Amino acid sequence: MNDAASPAPAAAQTAGAAIVSLLPAQRRQHIIEFLRRHGAVTLTQLEQALDVSVSTLRRDLDALAADGVIDRTHGGALLRQQGYSAFEPDAKAASELSPREKQAIGQAAAAQLQPQQSVIFDSGSTVLEAARAAAARGLPLIAVTNDLAIAQVLGAAPHIQVHVLGGQLRPGSATLVGDALIASAATLHADVLLCGAHALTDGLITETSPEVAAAKRALLRAARTRRLLVDASKFRPRTFMQVATLDEIDELICDDGLAVEEADRLRAMGKRLTLVSTS
Repeated sequence: MNDAASPAPAAAQTAGAAIVSLLPAQRRQHIIEFLRRHGAVTLTQLEQALDVSVSTLRRDLDALAADGVIDRTHGGALLRQQGYSAFEPDAKAASELSPREKQAIGQAAAAQLQPQQSVIFDSGSTVLEAARAAAARGLPLIAVTNDLAIAQVLGAAPHIQVHVLGGQLRPGSATLVGDALIASAATLHADVLLCGAHALTDGLITETSPEVAAAKRALLRAARTRRLLVDASKFRPRTFMQVATLDEIDELICDDGLAVEEADRLRAMGKRLTLVSTS
């Protein structure tokens, strides 16, 4: 009887080994599907969704990056843009990607502001960090924004006068866009614009949404000095809609993770480049 029963455990072990061998592929497929829905993912989100250790997830993300499927960022990943130029990361996921870099860039941008300046705060997670740093500095400012989350941060600072541009609220975000916003922006003559971007490629600033791109173009026209706040992960393939060229930007503030050749190329273009440390 023992001899007759012995093949069953062996068969079960074989089946179990086959399942285990598929687990990495299954996990990676889940990661890809998450990215197709949201555009971006953090290690924390993946850990909660898949109940897998961070070290294992890092290996999965590294493998997907090596295969050319994703782009790695500090703390997560972005879906590679080829074929997905209109994908936009989920707002919460975007805010959790490269948090140290965004905070350092925001602090550097806020440190350049002067008392009584009029400042336009564009929408986005990096500009939100600049708003937090500006509010903490205690500088008296006149602030204008098309982002409700940024307005809330600035509005909590008694020394900052906040003006919110009217417009249509984008679904799933705190950003106001549309014709009313563009018309309001046309009446502004601000000292400084702090602007974010989805992608920066060969001197071209792009966005995933036509409405967001149009809003950014209007804000660029409304300020005398225009500073672009982007972390190193934003230097990636262009997305759906052109916003502007770097010729329209006075200064670029980025983290020190920017590739040396990219920094050299920007300086060769005559751009003022500020690199901030995240250590």
